[in-house]
Amino acid sequence: MYLYKASGATYNRVVRQELHAFPYSPAEVREDEFILLSKNRDDCAMLEKQVQYAAKLHSVRLATEAELDASFPHVGASDRWKFTLKLYWVKPLQRPFNLPEVRGLNARRYATVQGFAKLDAADELLMLEYLMATNADLVLDVLNNAERPDAGDFEDIE
Repeated sequence: MYLYKASGATYNRVVRQELHAFPYSPAEVREDEFILLSKNRDDCAMLEKQVQYAAKLHSVRLATEAELDASFPHVGASDRWKFTLKLYWVKPLQRPFNLPEVRGLNARRYATVQGFAKLDAADELLMLEYLMATNADLVLDVLNNAERPDAGDFEDIE
């Protein structure tokens, strides 16, 4: 399980396009990995929660400058990022949350994350338990319905 962070300026675009970008590729990421999409805490409105969506990873690839700037305009995308991560099965959480709300989770470890982080094994179990208690329908949906789309279902970004 991974935590992917995005700024307030790009969060909605990441969700809508099912596409995220980073300066480097996650080293150990696997296709079909479960992803929690988090907004940077500093970019959240007063009562807004950080983690609002979940997704699964389709693929990672080196991107062109043109496609980065087209996908993420007005944020200097091609100067900041090199890789795109295509997502699928992007779903809103019924009960969004902030990381410190997950009892026992080492939230401080993830507070300073820039971009993404793989959750530690112990934190993955705590997160799954928390998601089952707060967003059970989403967990059951990913178990029962989150089928990987065919490669042809994704068009190249232009």
